[in-house]
Amino acid sequence: MSQNNTNQMPQDTLTNKNHIKRILYATDLTKSAPKVYQYVLYLAKQFNAEIVCLHVIDTYSQNANMTFAMSYLTKEVQQEILLQESNKSLKEMAHRHSQSFIRQQLGLGDGLYPEQLGLTIVDKVVYGNAEEQILKHSVNSNCDLIVMGAHEKPLITFTTTLSKRVMKRSKVPVTVVPIPGERKEQSTGFLHSFLPQFSTARCK
Repeated sequence: MSQNNTNQMPQDTLTNKNHIKRILYATDLTKSAPKVYQYVLYLAKQFNAEIVCLHVIDTYSQNANMTFAMSYLTKEVQQEILLQESNKSLKEMAHRHSQSFIRQQLGLGDGLYPEQLGLTIVDKVVYGNAEEQILKHSVNSNCDLIVMGAHEKPLITFTTTLSKRVMKRSKVPVTVVPIPGERKEQSTGFLHSFLPQFSTARCK
């Protein structure tokens, strides 16, 4: 074996090992999310990678009134609410893939549009703790990279928030896209509008 071939093998092995085949994009569906999504699309385009768009409806961070109201509903009604909210989020995610939405939100004439890239994109909506679900799905979906946005809050930097906790525990690389000067909004899911609709629902 020649010296050139001997020197080349470790480099090839390293390249194959670190090739990005699937990206987990954790989205909170806020107004700032499309900026992060553009970065995800750029990375996916470079590696011809699949994208798993994950939205977590964090049932442990909802306000007390909502949690109290849910506790008095039957399991059937609770499941109906969860299904409705899941479908709303999936519909919103599908809308955000569209070229018209991206142009409207970013005003980019040369933006990246999923429908033109020919990439495999899968939308998922789950319930639970955001940190745990992101880590879980990065493993279950066999992802090679996690991409998420970071929002600055007054007196609190993004390194003290969800992104830092995920980075500490993740078994795959995590890319954090900073969004300076913007505060994180309440993510979609468990919209307050459901409360009046189910105020007379069956109780336990």
